[in-house]
Amino acid sequence: MNVRNHIHLTGNLGADPKTVTLDSGTTATEFSLATNEYFRDKDGNRQTRTEWHRIKAYGKLAELFDQYLQRGSQISIVGSMKYRKWVDKFEQPRLTAEVVAEEFTFLSSGKSPAEKSTPELVGDHGRAAAKTATRRAKKPTTKAAVA
Repeated sequence: MNVRNHIHLTGNLGADPKTVTLDSGTTATEFSLATNEYFRDKDGNRQTRTEWHRIKAYGKLAELFDQYLQRGSQISIVGSMKYRKWVDKFEQPRLTAEVVAEEFTFLSSGKSPAEKSTPELVGDHGRAAAKTATRRAKKPTTKAAVA
């Protein structure tokens, strides 16, 4: 039996990533990610439930997130769930769930090119738009009359 701590989330950033450099020299970033669940209530009305997740990343991944993500960016994250114990200001023990990112896919453009140069992750999308523009330019503007 293969037992694994694995989580895959797709959502939007609730705030800009907060990035720090740890004492060890490693870059760390964290941000909140909102995911939505859609369902119908007992009256048949469509409802939305939003869940908030704390995402953390380290090293090169943290640098990429800091450079290219901002509030509202859509991203797909694959990682593992971690639980951290801490004590609040009232000396009460707390438990926080965090997702440590291991892989990702940018699903929206994030920061505009004016703010930061965007990575060449567009791939075939840019070529597809150019092909569409070329096809549209080649289409005749008038149709021949059918005899």
